[in-house]
This record gives sequence, C-alpha cells and structure tokens, in this order.
Amino acid sequence: MEEILYLSFVIASISFAVTETKIFKPMREWVKGKNAFLGELISCGYCFGYWVAFALVAIYQPRLYALWWLPDYFFTAIVIAWLAAFQ
Repeated sequence: MEEILYLSFVIASISFAVTETKIFKPMREWVKGKNAFLGELISCGYCFGYWVAFALVAIYQPRLYALWWLPDYFFTAIVIAWLAAFQ
C-alpha cells in the first residue's frame, strides 16, 4: 500500500509540472498546434495524471487487488490517479 501512495505523489508532481509550469509551456503549445486533442490532454492536470498513472503502473506493476493482472493494473492505476488528484 505504501507503493500506491508514493506513486500518487510522483504522479501529482509530474502532472503539475507538465501541465502548469513555464518550462513546459513551449511543449504544451507545440503539441496543441499539432493535435488539438493531445494539446488539451497535456494541458489538463487531472487528465494527464491518469495517463501518467497508467504508464507508471505498467512500469512498476504494483498490485492493489487480487484479480487477474490486467484488471488489477487498470484499477490500481485509477486509484493512484484518483489519489494524485487530491494532492
């Protein structure tokens, strides 16, 4: 359970940094110019947090539930992203 909490802190930090800071503003504008959907995705901290959560769960593979691995990772990513949204 500790790993879930730590990953939520990391996801909150990454999401905030990419979607809100000045250093990533040129990247956000470039992505918006190339693809409006992806530009909106990278500008929304809540939305971007879910994609970061899915990526980090795929890398670190924490298990929150005792299910088949695919739904387990999916639900774990959702819980982690939800926790990250509160930070």
